[in-house]
Amino acid sequence: MSESVAVVTASSGSPEAGIAEDLSLTSLARGPWQADAAHGGAPAALIVRAAEAHCDGGKLRVGSLNMSFYGPVMLGPVRIESAVLKPGRRQKVIGIRLSAGDRTAIDARAVLIRKGDVELSEEALPRPESLPGPETARDVDRRKWADGEGDAFHRNTNTVLAIEGGPDQVGHTGSGWFRLEFPLVDGEPVSGAQRAAAAADFGNGLAHPVPFGEFLFVNCDLNLALLREPEGDWIGLESRTEVDPGGSGLTATSVFDESGRCGSATQVLYVDRA
Repeated sequence: MSESVAVVTASSGSPEAGIAEDLSLTSLARGPWQADAAHGGAPAALIVRAAEAHCDGGKLRVGSLNMSFYGPVMLGPVRIESAVLKPGRRQKVIGIRLSAGDRTAIDARAVLIRKGDVELSEEALPRPESLPGPETARDVDRRKWADGEGDAFHRNTNTVLAIEGGPDQVGHTGSGWFRLEFPLVDGEPVSGAQRAAAAADFGNGLAHPVPFGEFLFVNCDLNLALLREPEGDWIGLESRTEVDPGGSGLTATSVFDESGRCGSATQVLYVDRA
């Protein structure tokens, strides 16, 4: 078994001039759609990690991430390049590209926002929203997301607990909790934003009005917005998926930690008969 989702093989550059990093995606990144390709949550978390390298020593955090998938991200060697598109102490925009060989697999943009301390009235604070905690959720048969054995991001890299929906229940809505059980890169802690990105790509796997096996409903993008940095190891999702006879779908997700709602995510889906 692999020890981490990815292994860094080379790195160069600086946050100011741009960073290029060569990695190898291990079997812990494997996704459900094909045995030699990654689950979207694995590269999403690694792209957040690339953005966080530009956070000025923790003075900024990831506020949003917009990812476009150009095709499957294959296991094995990949390169992640990041550069500052718009500098700033209050807001910074980072462009990120994940490629394999000479093919761009993911194009992404992250907005970093300064960490501050703003006094707000009780009326201005968000209305508390929460999910029932992980201790109330049920284990799921993650094999139903795809046939096969061995390491996979959806099988053993994450613990998955469902409140509603999941791989074994067909329906428009779903909710549950996710905990990444392995480091993205050996020796590095996993940040809250990385955990949120890793989990957010599961939205269309929690809420699916069409059954696995009979249909494909693969997300073409992932957009994540965070009100604050998620805390703790568990990320909760509350998702709703709509599909259209034209062959498309949309998943909208609220993102939680154990303290309450901390963000939202969307995925546009390609839908077809398998």
